[in-house]
Amino acid sequence: MTMKALAVMALWTVATVSLFNFIGFPDHYDKPLWSIGGALMLVIILIGNVWIFIGVAKEEPWAWFKDSDGNE
Repeated sequence: MTMKALAVMALWTVATVSLFNFIGFPDHYDKPLWSIGGALMLVIILIGNVWIFIGVAKEEPWAWFKDSDGNE
């Protein structure tokens, strides 16, 4: 499930970066309002990636802690 979550996260990131390019962000990154909008979009992408990972991977990434007795 972890690999599936990472694949979905990659698709989400590629889609949003494509949206960045489609709306013309690379042509306007030097303008303050575009920079603020770009920063907000990057935060949305990051939060979306975390949400996707938790939603798709569920408990699998933490399952290997269950077999550990805590003594290393």
